[in-house]
Amino acid sequence: MKSKFIKPVAVFLCLLTVCVAFAGCKESDTNGTGSIISSPATEAVVTEPYKDDLSFVPFKEYNLEEDTDVKNIILMIGDGMGENIIENAEIVKGDKLSMRSMPYKCYVTTDSLDGTTDSAASSTAMSCGVKTHNKYIGVDENREAVETITEFAKARGLKTGVVATQIIPHATPAGMVAHVENRNLYNVILKHMVNANVDVMYGGGSEYTDTAKMQKRIEAAGYTYIKTADELYENDLETPVIGAFNWGGMYAGGLPSLTDMTASALELLEGEEGFFLMVEESYIDITEADLDMDGTIKEMQVFDECIDYTLSWAEQHPGTLVIVTADHETGGVIVPEDKKPENVNNDCFTSGGEHTSTNVALFAAGAKAGELFTEDLIDNTDIAKIMRKALNDTYGEAEVKILNEVSQ
Repeated sequence: MKSKFIKPVAVFLCLLTVCVAFAGCKESDTNGTGSIISSPATEAVVTEPYKDDLSFVPFKEYNLEEDTDVKNIILMIGDGMGENIIENAEIVKGDKLSMRSMPYKCYVTTDSLDGTTDSAASSTAMSCGVKTHNKYIGVDENREAVETITEFAKARGLKTGVVATQIIPHATPAGMVAHVENRNLYNVILKHMVNANVDVMYGGGSEYTDTAKMQKRIEAAGYTYIKTADELYENDLETPVIGAFNWGGMYAGGLPSLTDMTASALELLEGEEGFFLMVEESYIDITEADLDMDGTIKEMQVFDECIDYTLSWAEQHPGTLVIVTADHETGGVIVPEDKKPENVNNDCFTSGGEHTSTNVALFAAGAKAGELFTEDLIDNTDIAKIMRKALNDTYGEAEVKILNEVSQ
C-alpha cells in the first residue's frame, strides 16, 4: 500500500538510528509491574528525533456530506494541543491549519477528579464517558471497569483501530481499549488491547511487542505483526494487524509518518460494517513539556498534514464523522502580542511544561456533525456520549461486553 504522503527512501536512510543487540540479556521492567522481563534476542533500532524536511500543507476547504447516518467515526487527538498552540502554528504557517475548515467548533472542559487532568483520565473520559482519577485507564473512581468506545463499537459489529506516534499501549490509545488502575502497566495494557481484538494498532513500542511472551500472544490472536515502514508501504495487509515501528515513540519526521499510518488504517478499516478509529499526534505534548517550541511546531505540521489527509478521505466516504480535539492543554502556551513567526518561541511557555486546566477546542465535520455538536461548551465526557448516540442512531442498541478484567 502506497500513500501519496510517503517520504522518499532517501529521507528514511538519513534517519539517525542506533542499533543495539540484546542477546540473552535482561533488564529491569519499566512498566510498573515490578517484574523482570526478558529483552528480545533481536536487534533494537532506536530512531532519534528527526525534525528536518517538514512543512505545513496548504490550507483548503473540504465538502464532507452531513445529511447521512454516521457509519464511521474518526477521533483525532492532538495530545496537549491547546487553542493557543493552534494559533501559534498558524502564525508560523502564515495561514489557517486544516482543522479550521471544519464547520463546527466548540470548547471542551478537561479536568479529572483530581483537578488538572493527565492523558489517562482524559482518554478514559472521551472513551468511556466518566470522570476518573489521573493514571486510571478505562475504570471509574471506584476502580470498576467501564465500557470503552472500542468495546461499544465492537458490540455493534464495527471494526476498530488506534494510531499514535507514542508507544501503542500509551495512555491515550490505552484509554480507548484497556482497563487498568495505572497507565504505566504497558505490558498489561498491550495484553488487553490484543485480547480486545482491536483490528488495527499502529505506533511505536516494539520494546513491549517484541518480548517472547507478547509475540506468542499476538500470534495466537491471529495478528499480522510488522515493524518497518517498508512493511507498511509494501505489504498487502489484512486485519487484524499490529505495527510497532520504533523501540519507543516516534518524533516528527520519522517513518512511517502519522499520515502514512492513518492512510493504511483507513484502507484496512473501510467497509460495509463501519469503524471507529482514534488517531493521536502524541508528541505535541512531549515537546511542549520539554519547552521546545521548534519541536512543537514540527509536531503540529505532522498533525496538520494528517488532518488534511483524513478530511480529504472523509470527503470521498460519506457517512464519516471526523472529530479533532485535544486531551488537555500543555505548557500554558501564550500567543505573542506581535504575531510574527520569530516571536513564536520558547518564551511562549508559561507553565514550566506542566498540563493546565485551560479549555481545549473541538472541531467537527461530516455525518450528522451539525446535529451532534450544538453546544458552545461541553465536557470531555460528552465526547463519549455524542459518539455513542451517533452509533446507536445508526446501528441500534447492543449489549456491550467488558473484554478485560481490571488489572492493578
